[in-house]
Amino acid sequence: MKTIRFIVLGLVFFLLNSCAKYTDIIDPKGKNLLSTVDELDYLLNVNMALNNGFYMQNLYALTNDMYLTTVSNILSGDKNMNYTILTYDETADRADLQKVDIVYEQLYALIGARLNVVLGAIDKVSGDPEKAKRIKAEALTLRAYIHYILVNIYAKSYNSETAESDGGIAYMDKTDFEKSPVKESVAAVYHKILNDLQEAEDLNALYDLPQVPTRASKILLYTFKAEVLRTLTRYPEAIEYADKALKLNNILEDHRPYIATGLAVRDNRTATDNIFLAANKVNNPTFNVPSVETMEQYYEPGNIIRYYTSTYSYTVAGVNYSVQLGTQYAFEGALLYYNNSYQQNASGMTVSDLYFIKAESLIHSDRIADGVAILNYVKERRTHPSQYKPIEVSSKDEAMKAFKKLSRIEFLMTWKNFVNLKRWNRSNEYKETISRTINGKTYTLTPESPLWTFPFPQSATNYNSNLAQNY
Repeated sequence: MKTIRFIVLGLVFFLLNSCAKYTDIIDPKGKNLLSTVDELDYLLNVNMALNNGFYMQNLYALTNDMYLTTVSNILSGDKNMNYTILTYDETADRADLQKVDIVYEQLYALIGARLNVVLGAIDKVSGDPEKAKRIKAEALTLRAYIHYILVNIYAKSYNSETAESDGGIAYMDKTDFEKSPVKESVAAVYHKILNDLQEAEDLNALYDLPQVPTRASKILLYTFKAEVLRTLTRYPEAIEYADKALKLNNILEDHRPYIATGLAVRDNRTATDNIFLAANKVNNPTFNVPSVETMEQYYEPGNIIRYYTSTYSYTVAGVNYSVQLGTQYAFEGALLYYNNSYQQNASGMTVSDLYFIKAESLIHSDRIADGVAILNYVKERRTHPSQYKPIEVSSKDEAMKAFKKLSRIEFLMTWKNFVNLKRWNRSNEYKETISRTINGKTYTLTPESPLWTFPFPQSATNYNSNLAQNY
């Protein structure tokens, strides 16, 4: 018998951990032993709110949303991946440095050990056929969602002129124990993402809204499809799907009630703006240190979180720990983000995503006033009423400049800023160079930098010769 290999990263090890009750769900030849719809439904009960596959701090650090810490130790230590990201060092051999990658490994494990197991068996098991359709649609939607995150991290952003030839990722549309998956082009990956979403939509079986915040529903399908269509610059279709989702939930989080208490409060499991919850810890982004440049350049006067809550001035017994720990973890002038009461949906999607997807798509469709109206709707709910000033523009370029500034804070320390900035880098009009200064030395990340594409880890490339790096 051939040696069994789980190709991308040794997924067999993750199968053993996927579910204690079902450690024997696959026999040595890869045959699925689950036999009922309810058993497959159980496999989708993944705690996405505490999943290391969504530990994406390296993305936040690359975009200069935050610093990797402790800064002084990184700068004085080995020239590892943390050093490379903090200093934007393009000379580093990142493929050699990246022995493992928890994001890559855990997300592919989720696809291989959960979603593909469900999709490979769902048409063969016994049980409620309507529930089976719903579970299938959930798995298809989540498989597309996770591949979208992966292709944006480990490949170039979609560019219609080069996508057919740009190297992408392996799209795991089935789990095969005997064959190494082939890395596909960026265009092929997006084609399969849309295919999965279309199949899920055609089933017409999802709940309108999530019954559990970490499970897929129709609003996630519509919201995420709008996100993909925006990436593909298919703006009219993106607007169409954003509108479909907004009909299901248009409740935008409002920060104005925080002014009275001085405390921002959000429960990431019960928040009314949730569409799909995914994070690596409950209290994101507490204990992160946003960059000085982000604090100075993107937070606008009157921003409620910044200036009217204790988030950046956490004080106990007269000690301002935001200042003290910001200095300790980074350097003097940096502030620690600390608020355990505000639980950000860092890797999932919320109604904020919908409004920003629609606003940008409207702007690019030359419906500038409509797009700016959405930006002002958001900004008004983020700003102290005494300091709120509506955005006024006279051109598409001005509208996009305002959009980019507002979205950087809306999606601060989430994967959205990384994906958006990388996406804008393909355009001469909207690309930007990122700079950060640490202890008097300035480090620069250009739009063309290979650092925007993360390396496949050796835990994958050592077992799959198809995975040539994409930078």
